[in-house]
Amino acid sequence: MIKIKSEYQKLTPLWIAVFVDILGFSIILPFLPFFIAEFNSSPVIIGFLLSSNAIFGFFFGPILGKLSDNYGRKPVMLISLAGTLVGFIILILSNNILLLFIARIIDGIFSGQFPIAKAIIGDVVPPKERPKQMTNIGIAFGLAFIIGPAIGGLLSPFGLIWPGILASLLTGFSLVYTTFYLEESLPKKINSKWQGGVIETPGLKIKSASIWKNNKTVILVIQYSFIAITGGILQTTFSIFAGIRLGLSPFIVGILLTLLGIFQIIFRLLIFNRLRKSLGDPITALLGLGTYIVTYLFFGIVTQVWELVLLLFFLSFAGSTSQGIITGFTSRSVDNQNQGKIMGITTGIDNLTQIIGPIVGGILLSLTGNIPYALVLSLLSVIPFLIGFKVLKFGYDNREKDITTDKPSLLIKAPAHN
Repeated sequence: MIKIKSEYQKLTPLWIAVFVDILGFSIILPFLPFFIAEFNSSPVIIGFLLSSNAIFGFFFGPILGKLSDNYGRKPVMLISLAGTLVGFIILILSNNILLLFIARIIDGIFSGQFPIAKAIIGDVVPPKERPKQMTNIGIAFGLAFIIGPAIGGLLSPFGLIWPGILASLLTGFSLVYTTFYLEESLPKKINSKWQGGVIETPGLKIKSASIWKNNKTVILVIQYSFIAITGGILQTTFSIFAGIRLGLSPFIVGILLTLLGIFQIIFRLLIFNRLRKSLGDPITALLGLGTYIVTYLFFGIVTQVWELVLLLFFLSFAGSTSQGIITGFTSRSVDNQNQGKIMGITTGIDNLTQIIGPIVGGILLSLTGNIPYALVLSLLSVIPFLIGFKVLKFGYDNREKDITTDKPSLLIKAPAHN
């Protein structure tokens, strides 16, 4: 029997690294109006400031992921954390818009925490359990988005200095903690054993095939892309929607975003595992994807704050029950030699949506009424939902008794009992 609980406690450095990475972005959100006034800038320039991190992360995420495939997960993770720390230090010293751009760009260049965390999960977690652990990344993400804006708001009277110092201290802690407690997981460096032997892959000497020749991988990447695009549009333009359509203040919008994060954590901790055990991963993901379609449609007729809270409730359910599972399926579709590469690709897709999301969402919100905005989001959500029926045939049901993978050379082996 695989000792999942004791083995996966060693993933803790990953959750801390992801949390720190997202905190660095979310902590500056309350300062956006301040940037416009303080640096005599414009909303357009501030928009580019936000997207600059995602632009460089889009190009460097896959590179860092591939480097981790070649040189090991731990050294590249440490380099990424060190780069993030440098970015925060520059943020503290920023007294003009150019330094702010440099700080965000450096953070984007070294934004390897996400792809490497996903790759490590792919290395050490059996395929059936990967959706659960991938969803834990969402927990770290959600917590950072709850805590980050709150910290930024509370410390805003002191300018960027104290939020930047706090973020730097947290990153430094993560760097030290990762140095001592994260164990290398790259199979070819440790003979596919992660200090205890959860996974053995005796066939790794066989040359790895291109991931783009794997039909399952291509289908899952397409599905992931459409989910990321719709989520990116809403995430980057929700504040605008709430402000111009419902007339909500930034304070109320901040509360709503906090509620969104809280809802996600509640669903992840109380509902997600029960649904997986009852329905299986593919059906659970389909349920979430179907919920997206309906919920986005109701954005076209929402007029009250309580209605918006209800929609965020269902959006949290949809995301909590689908995104981690689909990421886990994508990881499962490739061999261990390509874990870093495929997770770098998914992270690059996420960054790309942070670039195009504000543009598409802004165009839709410039049209009359809410219907175009809601209709486009809903129609985009139909595509991954339909793809979900194809995924049902992949045999990725977590309720199967035997642990299997897509590669005949992979063998899951439990550590021996003492």
